[in-house]
Amino acid sequence: MNDLSFYRDRDLVSSLPKGLANLMIHRGLIAPDHKKVHFCGFVSWGEGVACFMPRNTGVGSQTPEHAFHLLMAMKMYYFDKVTGLSEGLDGELIGKESLSLVFTLIEDYQANGLYVRRTKCHVLNQGRPDWKRTISRQIPYPSDDAPIYLDVDSCKVSYVSDCETARVHANAIREITQKFGALLSGNKTNLDDTLLRVPEPLTDKEGQLAILDREVSLSYSQRDIKLIEMLRTYVEKSSETEGLELLVGTRKFHNVWEGMIDKCLPRKIEINSLLPVPYYQQTGHLIEVSQKGQRTDTVIETEDKSRWAVIDAKYYDASSPSMAPGWHDLVKQYFYKTAAEKVSGSEVSVSLHFIFPGATHYLDNAKVGERGQNKIPTSKFKEVDGYGEISCHYCDPSVLIRRYTGGHQLEIDENCDISGVIFPA
Repeated sequence: MNDLSFYRDRDLVSSLPKGLANLMIHRGLIAPDHKKVHFCGFVSWGEGVACFMPRNTGVGSQTPEHAFHLLMAMKMYYFDKVTGLSEGLDGELIGKESLSLVFTLIEDYQANGLYVRRTKCHVLNQGRPDWKRTISRQIPYPSDDAPIYLDVDSCKVSYVSDCETARVHANAIREITQKFGALLSGNKTNLDDTLLRVPEPLTDKEGQLAILDREVSLSYSQRDIKLIEMLRTYVEKSSETEGLELLVGTRKFHNVWEGMIDKCLPRKIEINSLLPVPYYQQTGHLIEVSQKGQRTDTVIETEDKSRWAVIDAKYYDASSPSMAPGWHDLVKQYFYKTAAEKVSGSEVSVSLHFIFPGATHYLDNAKVGERGQNKIPTSKFKEVDGYGEISCHYCDPSVLIRRYTGGHQLEIDENCDISGVIFPA
């Protein structure tokens, strides 16, 4: 694989190599007036592949395995969603089509190996008889009981592994493995002997497309047809960019962050269907608009069901009060608490929580107080009644991504026991 370098979402654009920054500006990943990167994912450029990890990730300790888990997390989050997502900067995942193509080609090769041309030829007196063809083409000898055919037509299937389509297939798998092998497996991937023995294609990209078009017209296996169509797409894409280019990621990683937190938290409960909804009055009637009702991010409960935690996963820097959520985020949580308390019953206590990306715990909680106190000792703080506090928690993005891709919940031994922190003994 080409050299893999690590950066972060929200890094300063000025901190990137000039060639990489110019390419991302040219591709529309960085707006000309942006001072910071707003992108999480992968970009191939002249010196290898740049991997942009989530914000607040410690990039100094990142390995190809971390890049692999990030790619798997994006694949799981976007490919498993029920609703279709458009490819492009206005959609949620950039390069979804290309990512799907690479994964499918590799998975097909691992399951079936290189393409082998299957051809049928008509032969005499070999294999399974083709009586319809025999009767229409051969002259029978009469007998007392039934006509006798001395020559019987049959069909023989032959397999040709050294063909131009197989060479195109091998070349595609070689390119994918050499450029992106570590991203697809988590470690350095060596080419197997089968790929190394297959010669390069004899024709240029245009000639390869013509050969694939002819090959698909002669194929009858659904697997062969699908593979040839994928190879054609691959050749087209690689010819457009003078080689396969990797551009996969999102400028809206906060959606992925929220989805991973929700998936990995334990003891979740669903209360959205119980929360109040708005009504609008029209012509003497109040009309319910349930699709615009309150919707919490995640709610979890203790094992004894005596406490609920309303959790909002926020993709904020949160390294200081000025970098934390603003008033609208606080108010939303306070309203959620009021609504949750109404549906939970008097015996259940409800608490509020933010979860930010990062391995360092900067902020403890958020409260609402009287104006003008500036920086004041906790003991002297004048709190405004009726709001309460929102506890702040931090989760290392690398830990969360690994948990998410592995199908596991967050655990205390990885400094992210969300349930233990939120529900202390």
